[in-house]
Amino acid sequence: MDPHCNVTTLKAQAQINSSVYHLVKMVCMCVSCILNTTLSVPLLLVIMRSPSLLRHTRFLLLTHLLLCDNLQQLLWTIKAVLLRSRESIPATQCLIFCSAIQAFSLVGLFLSTALAVDRFIAVRWPLRYEFLMCPQKKRATVAAIWTLSVVLSSVALCISLNTIQVNFPLSRCRPLILTPCLSGTSALLLYCTVATAVLLPLCYLTILGCFCLLSCNMHTGLLCTKRACVTLTLQAAQTILFSVPLVMDSYLIPGYLHSDVLDIATIITYNLGISLIPLVYGYRSRELQQRIRQAAHRNNVNIQS
Repeated sequence: MDPHCNVTTLKAQAQINSSVYHLVKMVCMCVSCILNTTLSVPLLLVIMRSPSLLRHTRFLLLTHLLLCDNLQQLLWTIKAVLLRSRESIPATQCLIFCSAIQAFSLVGLFLSTALAVDRFIAVRWPLRYEFLMCPQKKRATVAAIWTLSVVLSSVALCISLNTIQVNFPLSRCRPLILTPCLSGTSALLLYCTVATAVLLPLCYLTILGCFCLLSCNMHTGLLCTKRACVTLTLQAAQTILFSVPLVMDSYLIPGYLHSDVLDIATIITYNLGISLIPLVYGYRSRELQQRIRQAAHRNNVNIQS
């Protein structure tokens, strides 16, 4: 067993009092979860009650993205509440929570990439859009995103559970903390590093390419409006903020760089990125704005009658 795999060594990695640390994380996650749910529910209700909207690729992807983000934040909040109440969590439970959260992070990243590609195709080739984004391709894309994310996270989880040597309680639930306690660390590191080094740059380069091409179109006059500039800027900011946890929790970042302060900063940054998703992709859509106003008007009429 690795000499660093013991309770004393792992506790020494804590820089902030555990009660304060878990309280801050719990408050951050609870506030973010409530805020994101409040912003997402009206959009989900409007989209899911309108079959005509779900036939549009961007609204189908947005629906899955909102559901994914809310489920991920619910898991993160449950983990924060458990750690706050117990101030520790068994190593195997920590691995399961981290794997599930990472799976939702991958789904969110893939859906964001698909949204960027869909937006680019709609602007660049509007006449061929329906042919390029037919219903069969839309369903296959969504199914492939969820399947690939679940498979990748499940393989990493299986390797971790099969190689973990101990199951003592942890006061911090971060994957890299447990690295010394895995007998097959090399296999896990190789798998996670290769998967992260391939998937993350591929998705980010695709999103960046779509942003750059759309920006060029704006300068040539195709999208030269203030609204389009603001929307693209917000989407770029959201993508950067949303991507922080994926990078920080990956094995591309050395373990010694992780700390309690950095972990809290990562959570806050991620929550900002999550909160921007319904604002950027939902409430800035004129079509969704009109549907929300119509739904609110119908509710007012029903109440008055």
